[in-house]
Amino acid sequence: MSCQISLVYGFDKIKKMEKKWILDFEGVGYRYTDIIMNILILFSDRKLAIKIWNENIHWWPDDQITLRFVEDGDYYWFILYQNGKNLLSKENIGFFKKNQLTQNYLRFKQNFDEKTLLRFALYKSVDNQTDDDDKKKINETVYKKNSPPFELNIFKRMKTIYDVKFQIKSDLESDSFEKSLIENLGA
Repeated sequence: MSCQISLVYGFDKIKKMEKKWILDFEGVGYRYTDIIMNILILFSDRKLAIKIWNENIHWWPDDQITLRFVEDGDYYWFILYQNGKNLLSKENIGFFKKNQLTQNYLRFKQNFDEKTLLRFALYKSVDNQTDDDDKKKINETVYKKNSPPFELNIFKRMKTIYDVKFQIKSDLESDSFEKSLIENLGA
């Protein structure tokens, strides 16, 4: 599901709100093994992920990408968008998702250092890739102790994000872009 939102809160905020917000991606992942930590936007449809990257993210200048984490109790909102409009992008899009606070998120927040890499990843359950005849073989070979029941393929393309902030919902100003977005799209 994606949503087109427009609110009247001042000229700057209108520009940010007039986006197609992508809400239906699988989730957010974190990768710590690289020198610079990675934010992964998880998709279950490879073609859709490639299309979004090629038509939009590819054209985003690194210094115009904004990433916000807005915490509220046991949850946080993931908000990612490009400041302004890029004439080379097909659409003006942003990503928005409410997530449960996890140890992976808290680890990312604690170890974040000035910038992060944005990457897309394909997230598929091993069960979704098999039929009933293959399940016995999968159980014998794949489901070993501590082996995850999913497959994660990280795409090679990446963008560097320098504008990253961790915020608390109750500390947001009443007319802030993030608060307006959460009130209109977040539940």
